[in-house]
Amino acid sequence: MSHGPEKRGTSTRTMRGRVVTRARNGVFVAPGKNSELHFCRVPSKGKSTRVNMPVPGDWIVYDPPSDVTDGWVRGIEPRISLFRRYVFARIKDIAANMEQVLLLICPESPVVSPRLVDRMLAGASAGKLEPVIVLNKSDLFSRKRIEEYLQPWRDAGYPVLVISALKGNGLEQLENVLSGRDSLLFGASGVGKSTLLNRLIDDLDLDTSSISRATGRGVHTTTFTYLYSLPDGGIVADTPGIREFYPVVEADELRFHFPEFEPLSEECAWRDCLHLDEEGCAVRAAAEDGRIHPARYQSYRILYRSLLEGPDRGRRHTDHEQT
Repeated sequence: MSHGPEKRGTSTRTMRGRVVTRARNGVFVAPGKNSELHFCRVPSKGKSTRVNMPVPGDWIVYDPPSDVTDGWVRGIEPRISLFRRYVFARIKDIAANMEQVLLLICPESPVVSPRLVDRMLAGASAGKLEPVIVLNKSDLFSRKRIEEYLQPWRDAGYPVLVISALKGNGLEQLENVLSGRDSLLFGASGVGKSTLLNRLIDDLDLDTSSISRATGRGVHTTTFTYLYSLPDGGIVADTPGIREFYPVVEADELRFHFPEFEPLSEECAWRDCLHLDEEGCAVRAAAEDGRIHPARYQSYRILYRSLLEGPDRGRRHTDHEQT
């Protein structure tokens, strides 16, 4: 898989490949490891030939381009995972067939709020990806500050790594987590995704930027999702930075995406307990006595209400948009 899109004429036999990134009117596909990329258009008209827009990570069947014809996507293979979110009332598919998502976060510079992290964790669970929390910029904070920030997710049982992409701290452990796996790198703008990828992949020179002095927020440097091959095997999908995240989860299913709730839910008085204000709720009782971190439980209640309202004040649409 190369580091940039290229177009090359080939024969017209049907091939199988993996989508590396999207373009305005098609996708770039890798037919093999370290191969040049094929650009393919996506049929959008006609009931018999129309194909949904693939996303990075999709395995597809396609007719490759030749010297005289464009390449064409013919079908998308079944997915094992799909990471997506609402942008206003539209579902935006981000990447498919990733095994894990590394949520890059930090307590300041920029501030990544714990509630944003909890929303991303719920989205990872709903998309069938294993989440790994990665705190970056550890060189900027005291050990006490780091541990206080991470405590709710440690208590919930999530795997947590502490690194500094700028200084190189903790990268060996991170490389072990990435090795041989298909991973999605996701997080807020300015949290250091491009700096980290430049560290992990030789000769990669992604643009990086500092935090905006005016807003204290990160500045977008990646504008599209792109799959990169890692030196020791595996793939990492780089994604554009975000400032908010609205998971594609139904409100009454949210409880299944807070894993620390599961062992206690069997003790609830009601089988379909939503862990809100029901009498005899074991989860709420555990949050009150500290067995569940109260910040996580409060985050659950706030997100539940937000999901009831809907991604655009209840005006939920069914159309999809991919990135």
